[in-house]
Amino acid sequence: MTISQTSTTSSSALAIHGGVPVRPRPVSMTTHLGPAARLRIAGVLERHEPLSEYYGGPWARRFEDEFARYHGADRHAVAVNSGTSALHVSLAAAGIGPGDEVIVPALAFVAAATAVVQLGAVPVICDAEPHSLTMDVRAAEALVTDRTRAILPVHLWGHPADLASLRALCDARGLVLVEDACQAPGAPVGAARTGTFGDFAAYSFANRKHIHCGDGGMVLCRTAEAARTVRSMANFGKGPGWDDYHTLGYNYRMVEVSALIGLEGLADLDDEIARRQHAASLYRQGLRDTDLAPVPAPAWGDSVYFKMPVLLPERHVARRQFVIDAIHAENVSSRIPHRPLFAVPWLAEYLRARGRYRGPEDCRVAASAHARLFEVETGPHLPAEEAARSVEAVRKVWRQLDGQAP
Repeated sequence: MTISQTSTTSSSALAIHGGVPVRPRPVSMTTHLGPAARLRIAGVLERHEPLSEYYGGPWARRFEDEFARYHGADRHAVAVNSGTSALHVSLAAAGIGPGDEVIVPALAFVAAATAVVQLGAVPVICDAEPHSLTMDVRAAEALVTDRTRAILPVHLWGHPADLASLRALCDARGLVLVEDACQAPGAPVGAARTGTFGDFAAYSFANRKHIHCGDGGMVLCRTAEAARTVRSMANFGKGPGWDDYHTLGYNYRMVEVSALIGLEGLADLDDEIARRQHAASLYRQGLRDTDLAPVPAPAWGDSVYFKMPVLLPERHVARRQFVIDAIHAENVSSRIPHRPLFAVPWLAEYLRARGRYRGPEDCRVAASAHARLFEVETGPHLPAEEAARSVEAVRKVWRQLDGQAP
């Protein structure tokens, strides 16, 4: 039985074909504010306190302190206005400049490359390893040249890259390690967490992230000196004086309302991670008897599942957009992952002009996997019963796609 032959009057009929959706309406993925955060925000407004200050206002500074403490006593944090800003200022503080090369993964959000290009440097695209689809460390090592200054792994979907190996590679070759942890705050890597291996780590607090406050970001630094450099650069390159400009800088500071919301998200972070990991476990259990393959977490760490990435079998690759549309019709969020960096047109042109373009033939694992990938929701704030509905929606679409009886 094909999808087009399925009766829309059947209880198993897909919502996209007129059936009853698994979930009556989508789950809200916007910021959830508790009473304490609401009172704090109201207090700031009622007292007419500044909503933003150079070098960070008192709430932004508190958010920084608590975020750093979450990651360990030897870490230093600087709050900024977005994850992309966090990446950019991290690379700038590391001294990346025109002509330098930074190794980035093929499977990543475009900001990982944008931040490099903004500094006049060259992102060198690295293939994925075939298990968890994170950066292939051996491939990265083969890409190191005398122009390489940094490696920038991206913990896509909440899957941590092989940070111990990347740290060892950077130490051996004198390179800076900048972690893009925007989708993976708090992800366990052995006894440590993402963000604690890099010289710098960038975080995002945009909508749907584990901590979300509309928009915002954080830079986690290994040293107090690096944090001072980041703080200055995020505030126009200013020093301690009002008219004291030390270096080229940017306007990246976090506003107080974002910090207040972020503090509540940080307090809930471990519970949010547990909710997303539970959702992931339900997907793995619920899809076990299908040919859909959730991308496994890496052997060296645990994922915190910003999304659950799933691989279609080859025979259904041509129907990927239908699968996504059908899952959406069941009121469950689904989408194609961000395109590989080599498929971003402006970036490909930029790299070809510099003789450093690496396309699908150079990144075969990433190219092959991306053609089969789709993502499904794991949060934020997804209750266990709703996570179970998410899984049932995917199973329902699969049964119809593969011509199975319900």
